[in-house]
Amino acid sequence: MIYEDADIYLEWEESEIPWIKIFTQSPYKEITECPDALRAKLWKAYEIVEEAMIEYFRPDKMNMASFGNYVPRVHIHAMARFKEDSFFPEPMWGTKQREGRVQLPDFEPFETMLSQRLHEQFGEKKD
Repeated sequence: MIYEDADIYLEWEESEIPWIKIFTQSPYKEITECPDALRAKLWKAYEIVEEAMIEYFRPDKMNMASFGNYVPRVHIHAMARFKEDSFFPEPMWGTKQREGRVQLPDFEPFETMLSQRLHEQFGEKKD
């Protein structure tokens, strides 16, 4: 768990690329079901994640997705993409293009930085 409060939580997706999922605590099925303040918070959380990923990982492109077909609740995927990853330019759910050759810095400093930025923006973590 990277960050959690009363409204949202963020966690890593196991992958060869940096990939974070932002969930609502309440199990809304569609983003339009979320109260306005929660939609604004989701978007702000995504912006913080994207900016941090660009700064730290220097990806070739950022991808954002929100499906909910397998997990029928509101969540947003933030994925740092690289020309050398296994699927680029396809989506991570697409056809593998090659064996990935992505060299990434350690995740721990990034996770600490991101958690701090989210905490500064939204406040205390939920116990």
